[in-house]
Amino acid sequence: MDAAIRWSPHSTQYAPRFLIIDVAANRLRLCQIDGIEDNKVRYSQLCVRDKLPNYTAFDWSKKDEHTVAIGSASGEAVIVRVDADHPNADYMHSFPIKHQRKCNSIAFSSKNFLATGLDRVRNDVCLNIYDLNATNLSSTSEPYKKLASSEAISSIKFFSSQPDTLVAGVARQCIRIYDLRDSGASGVAQFPTRQVHNIAIDPLDENYFVSAGTAGDPTVTVWDQRFVKPRTTTDPSTAEAVLEFRPVVDNSRSATIWSLRYSGTKKGAFGVLANTGEFKLIEHTQHSHRLDPHQPSKHGPHPRLWSSQHYTKVSHILRYPSYDDGYHGDDNRVVAYDFMTAGSPVNGPCALTLHPGREVEILKVPTPAPKINVSALEEIFRDKTVIARPSLSEGTIADDLTDLENDHLKNRYDNGFDARDSLQSRLDRLTIDHPHRSIPLESATLSSYQMHEKLLTLGYPEVRIPLPDYLKVLQTQKRRCKEGYNLDCRRNKEIVANDRWLVDAWNLVERMDAHAWGDGMVGGGLDLKYLGVSAIWSNKLEMYDQRLIDPDAKTSEAIFVEAVKEICENKEFPPFSGTSTAFPENRQLCLSLCGWHLSKKGLRERCSVLINEGQYYKAIVLAVFQGYKEVALDLLKETIQQGKIHNVGLGAVIACDYVNEDQRHLCSWMAEMTNDAYLKALLAYFISGDWGTVVDMPQLALSDRVGVALKYLKDERLSHFLHMVTTETIAYGDIEGLLLTGFTNRAMDLFEHYIAKYGDLQSAVLILSRACPLYIQDPRWSLWRDMYLNQMQVWRTFLERTHYIKEHNLRCVSREGRSVNKPTSPSLAIRCHNCQQNLALRKDQKTSRQYLTPVGDRSRPHRPGPQQKPHPAKGAASSPALACPNCGAQMPRCGICMMWLGSPDPSKVGAAQALKEEDLEARLMVFCMNCTHGFHGHHARDWFARHAMCPVPDCQCMCGLLK
Repeated sequence: MDAAIRWSPHSTQYAPRFLIIDVAANRLRLCQIDGIEDNKVRYSQLCVRDKLPNYTAFDWSKKDEHTVAIGSASGEAVIVRVDADHPNADYMHSFPIKHQRKCNSIAFSSKNFLATGLDRVRNDVCLNIYDLNATNLSSTSEPYKKLASSEAISSIKFFSSQPDTLVAGVARQCIRIYDLRDSGASGVAQFPTRQVHNIAIDPLDENYFVSAGTAGDPTVTVWDQRFVKPRTTTDPSTAEAVLEFRPVVDNSRSATIWSLRYSGTKKGAFGVLANTGEFKLIEHTQHSHRLDPHQPSKHGPHPRLWSSQHYTKVSHILRYPSYDDGYHGDDNRVVAYDFMTAGSPVNGPCALTLHPGREVEILKVPTPAPKINVSALEEIFRDKTVIARPSLSEGTIADDLTDLENDHLKNRYDNGFDARDSLQSRLDRLTIDHPHRSIPLESATLSSYQMHEKLLTLGYPEVRIPLPDYLKVLQTQKRRCKEGYNLDCRRNKEIVANDRWLVDAWNLVERMDAHAWGDGMVGGGLDLKYLGVSAIWSNKLEMYDQRLIDPDAKTSEAIFVEAVKEICENKEFPPFSGTSTAFPENRQLCLSLCGWHLSKKGLRERCSVLINEGQYYKAIVLAVFQGYKEVALDLLKETIQQGKIHNVGLGAVIACDYVNEDQRHLCSWMAEMTNDAYLKALLAYFISGDWGTVVDMPQLALSDRVGVALKYLKDERLSHFLHMVTTETIAYGDIEGLLLTGFTNRAMDLFEHYIAKYGDLQSAVLILSRACPLYIQDPRWSLWRDMYLNQMQVWRTFLERTHYIKEHNLRCVSREGRSVNKPTSPSLAIRCHNCQQNLALRKDQKTSRQYLTPVGDRSRPHRPGPQQKPHPAKGAASSPALACPNCGAQMPRCGICMMWLGSPDPSKVGAAQALKEEDLEARLMVFCMNCTHGFHGHHARDWFARHAMCPVPDCQCMCGLLK
């Protein structure tokens, strides 16, 4: 690193200054910003200090804006005067050392102490502290403190709020914290680690600091000094890092971290610059989710998931490495940077960057998307005024979404047509659209996953639809829930009929249920229910203890193979017909899970369904794929006779056992012209004679690609294909990959990406409900399920919520009849309007949600007024009435008497005793489900006996007509 740039900590709006450090030229240049145009900085040079000794470290004084310290290559600390008002001032002062060696780091404290960290030399200290407040500084001045004997110091930083405390990196050993007020020289605490370089402290929260690895090790570790272990402790455990990024930048080509700095304007945000030119900003933060104490931690692939409250909130790549396609060129390469803090002329967090030609540019950190106010009715409002609302619903959610897709997407799908108009007549003869289908289900150019992505995102960003239609789409999950989207596969397929991929997912669930009915997936002492193709083919289970019927039985691959054979025998599958294989039963079972009918009768039934849906070529091609050419020819004849497709000589090619050169040219011509993915796949096989060309066509449904691979690929090639496709579908969050993962822990990884991309938490929870927590113990599942149950509370779909809980409980029963589902909180309960928790008193401190209570309410006592009593469970409550036991929020008032609900009437003498003598209805709290106003039960009864309108002024809700 031959250059650096530093923003002045003493900058002002009138004098925004920075320092350019030319390490190679031994020069310092003090500059001031004159203007900014398109993020390019125009600056003027105020002062230059050159002919400096060779230096390897530098820092700017926190007290004197004209003072800079450099650490020379010989180890001396040199004070340099950089004064714009006296540019020719030659003040320099150096602190010599006993043994010359490289100075690795130098740092000022806010008390005007100067620390230098040196390379190791035997029998000499490597961390010197100088007090610049002394009045008699001279070249013979001894250090104020001498620390770290015979230990190389790689990096140093002082804490601004604790100027007597510094953190230092001891090479290849640890990060150590020193307190200069301590008489000892060994430090007060330390973190054992090898990431001891480029230490940076977050000025907005000095509990956190970061450090980096050595050259070639682009690892960044985030530490919390509150968890540091004192050096005198007898605890053998070591302090763990808060977060670790290994690697923090792309390390496909060996990378080294050049610079590591906290932003100073945004808490928890730090920048990383590597020698490859990659420059990124990372934000870390904390979450408040708490693990279920009853959840066993040993299960699942991520046993420590959520065990730490720290996580990466967002990561911004501001510049890509030089070998990446997004590289901006050598002229725009970032060689140094610093964040602009005090006196910045630019609003928001931004970095001042230096280019090789010494041009200076400002890179703004991307801001989060602006927030908009969206009501529970999906209306956008500003200042209580609705400015946009969803378009009107005209039918079921599937019908409405289909209409939106037809209106906005049908012209955007690439149908594979050639641009030459002269070929249009020939194309029309190859494909005839079904009259009831506007959007093709397959594409000759887009993969199946891309088609699904366009459907879920409504073609964004290529397609822009009106805002009311977007707001209608936001109601999708709520309307599906109200229409009965639950655990019934047949009902669910009708509700999501607009999404062919979701329909296929529920078809898979239905097939797995059918396979598992009556212990249909039990064999050899193993329960293989809800396993996917990858697990069945590889003869491996992730967790045998959940699948073993006899817990004392031994597990092995041979037992798994025998279990598959027993299952196939019980299901009376026909012998496998296809390529030679060592595991024919595994292939047959996997083909059955793919939805491939293993008998000619079943194949005819499925092809008839496809023809009725207008998918003529798909029905014919699948018959060929499954090895029934006679069925394919019969279907081809029927569709030609009925005029559904034209005779283009396809039958002659299908009937042949060998395709000659002329037929191959004909197939090539038809493949070029057609836009039907399945017909193109069949023609590709005829041209190449290799089933691998069909398997590698992403335009086909994944179930059919896997089916062709299972039937025709050799064992080794099949294993490689399944491994690659499983990894790809998990990374993309492709819901078609459920066929491969099954309902296992790998499905959790798939749905994690699926939810992150499309937000469809609802489908993920419902699909996984058959296996979670019966076969999968993963903390992500409990989190997702609780979120969905809470969302149904917000939707006020209480009956649907109860129905889901009931159906889920019925499916979460072990073979011994033991329920593995823990009880859930009731859906119908009086809940706090602030935290949505049950208002029942939490007397058990272990189950109390006290962390939801505002900090101020815990620490600031409240003095009750004349007619106010402290809350019985909280002592001195922060509100003058009954409060929520979870967050301390006040109870609502009665809309008639304006007294607090849940409390005796204070206007009566001996109200608590008098309340016992009243009728039961007087003790109730009743709420209108429409306007949400609450009343005492007897007050509501008396009011609505004479009135129909809500008693709350300006409400105008006809509550009395709703009872």
